[in-house]
Amino acid sequence: MVSTRDMTWINDLRRLQESDTALDSRRASLDDAEARLGESEELIAARAHEGALAAALRQARAAQKDIELEADDLKSKIAPAETKLYSGAIKNPKELTDLQADIDQLKRHLSAVEDRDLEALTALEAAENEHRAAAAELAALEAAWSDEQAGLKERIETLSTEIAEYDTERGEQVAGITPEMLRTYNHIRIAHQGRALAKLDRNLCTGCRISLPTNVVNKARTGNALVQCPNCERILYA
Repeated sequence: MVSTRDMTWINDLRRLQESDTALDSRRASLDDAEARLGESEELIAARAHEGALAAALRQARAAQKDIELEADDLKSKIAPAETKLYSGAIKNPKELTDLQADIDQLKRHLSAVEDRDLEALTALEAAENEHRAAAAELAALEAAWSDEQAGLKERIETLSTEIAEYDTERGEQVAGITPEMLRTYNHIRIAHQGRALAKLDRNLCTGCRISLPTNVVNKARTGNALVQCPNCERILYA
């Protein structure tokens, strides 16, 4: 029969394995959380898109305003010219004909400018709608990003605290394990993605699912010495 004292070393290694597994998991989660801090590519792209549309909107407004000013300038010239034409002050037929020609030319120019103004107003409306949609999308992304960042920072703080606690616990556990056994444990852990121990399932190693020789199974079950799987090298325990 195996005594409790004989089994102490394997229990120490099992507790160490539990601590290391917990540490590995939390360190991986911490790395992931820290990597996700900061603005995402999606948010950066959305901000750039909104900025480009805002610039296009400013240009559309300026272009429409320039056309509007041009139309106002033409109207300011046509009104007094027509007043002069119909005032009766001009008696010379040629002068009247020339003035009428000037007014007709100004009105043709004004008609063309007003057509351009309609096109500019249509383009301005489209630019406003595009920018409004992009701004709404950006606002939603920024709100979601802000919430995510707050959650990540909280998670990082929690994980950092847990890692510090497990590190302390691990230090206490390592102190009770012989240096040679610890070296073997660490070597196997590195070679097998953090899992240095494997439980026996009847005559199977649960680490690699290989059927073990009877003498290996019996030695592992006694717990008198460190026994490794001849296939995967993990430390066996019953």
